[in-house]
Amino acid sequence: MVPLVTLQPFKKSLLKLLAAWLKQPHVARWFPTPEEDLTWAMNPSAGRSQAIIASGAAEVGYLRWQRVDRDTLDSFGLQEIPANSVDADILLGEQGSVGKGIGPSALMALAHKIREEGDVPLIGLTTELENTHAHRAFEKAGFRVTRQYDTGKPGVYRLMTLDLRAARVGTTKI
Repeated sequence: MVPLVTLQPFKKSLLKLLAAWLKQPHVARWFPTPEEDLTWAMNPSAGRSQAIIASGAAEVGYLRWQRVDRDTLDSFGLQEIPANSVDADILLGEQGSVGKGIGPSALMALAHKIREEGDVPLIGLTTELENTHAHRAFEKAGFRVTRQYDTGKPGVYRLMTLDLRAARVGTTKI
């Protein structure tokens, strides 16, 4: 049974915890620029949001998201993705939280929250092709592979999306 998962407001007092998580081997491999991630967390600009993932009373992960405009999507060759979609990133900082259903539950909670805004067509997550743990978690939350592509960085990436126009998000109790 998956413990209750909630998204809590991110507070600057949690920056040290996020910094520690970004150094964990199971996180650092997929988040290779911790300084940039911490800067993003300290100063999210307009259109960007973030939350701490809590499992029960424990803070176990971090989730951030931002709306993406047409120019940004086109610059990555993602013409099939509608403007005003949301790009999300997730990490579980505690190794013991991986593989317990917390990530999918957090993504479903995010989808429910974003769907309430009413004007977001889909949520997308991009990760390296080798990040199979993430792919399985995304699939459990209802995301599907849209395509693989090269971002110009080393490696091939997989884009997975959840279409909020068609999905029945929020019907699963988390």
